[in-house]
Amino acid sequence: MKLIKALQNIKTLIVLLIILSLWGCERDDICAATTPTTPHLIIRFYNIDVLTETKTVRRMNVKAEGNPKLIVNDKTTDSIVLPLRVEALNTINTSRFVLTRDQDFDQDTIQSTIPNPDIIEIKYTPELIYVSRACGYKSVFNNISATRVTDSINWILDIEVIKDTINNENAAHINIYH
Repeated sequence: MKLIKALQNIKTLIVLLIILSLWGCERDDICAATTPTTPHLIIRFYNIDVLTETKTVRRMNVKAEGNPKLIVNDKTTDSIVLPLRVEALNTINTSRFVLTRDQDFDQDTIQSTIPNPDIIEIKYTPELIYVSRACGYKSVFNNISATRVTDSINWILDIEVIKDTINNENAAHINIYH
């Protein structure tokens, strides 16, 4: 009889400990998947002849300058999403990307196309913003500027910064005309 009562007391104590340990957890202990994190740079490509018309770039590869790993690999698209590096906070940072188009045989002209790489340079000032205890901080990028490195056969003809602050991924930040 005493043994049964002791087991019931132990069982009740264990249940109370489990309830108390779960009660101590807060909702903030897990970062929700819907919580905005550090945004990427979104670039849209437009027709240089009709500035309001998007234009795809055929068989594009994109990599960060000095890094052999491709960010975009053999993709025909009218927009790309690129990561920006944070080297130092509240000071101007620079990311350079090599955008290469047309890397195969062109069916329209029945000739082999020569890959044409262009380099774009993005300058920005990163800032850390506190999100929550579970998610920590995210970076936003202020004072965005973009230029292309000029060479003898640029396929990128113009660059326009649409938003000078990157704090979300809702729309394009930069337009490239070709």
